[in-house]
Amino acid sequence: MGQRGKRIKKEIKKEKKEEVPPRINTPYGPIRNSRPLTPCDTCLGRGIVRCNVCDGRAVTKATGHRKRNTLNVNRVVGSRWTSVEIREGWRQFECTELSGSRKKKNFEVRMSNTCGPEERRVHLWIPEDELRDKRAWRMGWVTLEEIRMANRGPLIDSKVCFRCKGERVLSCIECDGKGKTGYHQQLYGKDQ
Repeated sequence: MGQRGKRIKKEIKKEKKEEVPPRINTPYGPIRNSRPLTPCDTCLGRGIVRCNVCDGRAVTKATGHRKRNTLNVNRVVGSRWTSVEIREGWRQFECTELSGSRKKKNFEVRMSNTCGPEERRVHLWIPEDELRDKRAWRMGWVTLEEIRMANRGPLIDSKVCFRCKGERVLSCIECDGKGKTGYHQQLYGKDQ
């Protein structure tokens, strides 16, 4: 027998002397750890990781990830907007008219509130740059609940994170929140 054969026989004997890890029954069939459990590399043994959506802040931007509002000139008439601050006693406006040109950089949008009779409505001329600014205007009409939360002040641009539900952390996917991972070997026979 050659050197390689002797080495393999020694390894087989050594493996037989080692303790057999316990058998774990799962819904997919029995498994056995082929190596001892080690701390998870992802969560460093804690079982939890920081939320990857909100980066552990528990809130995300309510207006989305873009820095500015998108403004399509062909569709802007008839679109609805919410002012972050109260303007002339109103927050919710509708675009009714355009003036100026984008090339000359004097493009303006006429905003009118939609409540009340026509003769008592408020009409504002808003420049394009101000309308694109998320700190001044929001696309669409904001819900009454968000307006009440602002309590006559500026609207808050945040909402609870949908992934972690405001907890800031998630259970580790790699170790199922246990903090330790092992390498599993499937057992097919009933005797093993």
